[in-house]
Amino acid sequence: MDRLVEVLKDFRLSDYEIKVLLTLITEGEMSASELAERSRIPRTSVYEVIRSLENRGLVESFGKPMKFRAIPAERLIDFFSSRLKEKMQVISEGLKELERKSKKETVSFHKGDLAYNVIEGLVKNSELVEIYGISIDDRMRTIFERYREKVRLNLMGKSDVVHGLIFGENTVLIFTVVNGVPNIMVGSGEFYEFYRDMVEMFKNRKPPEI
Repeated sequence: MDRLVEVLKDFRLSDYEIKVLLTLITEGEMSASELAERSRIPRTSVYEVIRSLENRGLVESFGKPMKFRAIPAERLIDFFSSRLKEKMQVISEGLKELERKSKKETVSFHKGDLAYNVIEGLVKNSELVEIYGISIDDRMRTIFERYREKVRLNLMGKSDVVHGLIFGENTVLIFTVVNGVPNIMVGSGEFYEFYRDMVEMFKNRKPPEI
């Protein structure tokens, strides 16, 4: 019972609310005066507690004189399951957002087919992708074409040198192809900020006067 009480507190139920709810579950329907006596909470507080539980959908009132009962166990389980899913969703989204905004630098290296998979994953999971480079190979071009509605491709022109930068959601990917094998370095945090600032500097640089 103590563990159940602690778990119910995690769902922001007060001590009085937990006592009333558990009393109704174990002893069945009863009047407010009976409930106050059985749950050992002050009669002056029992109506306020019941009203709060009713507003949450955990307790029902009926009849004249009025009595109260807890909703069936199956519905209680559904109620707490849905609240638990909401909490997990908030935690999941919050942690991912914090990680996305983190300035902590992370860098990883990949090559071969895995490199192409990482490139496609970055493009797929980003709202906007910017590519700056000398040239890309056919397999990269296929990936970028697949997601062309969110890809901004900026290349210097035709070249045998395959090298460049791909910017996604707070992530930068540096790619090069050597002897037909792709090699990539993926970074975030300060690593991303450095290359983003470098690209912006070159984009804003004025051409030399002649």
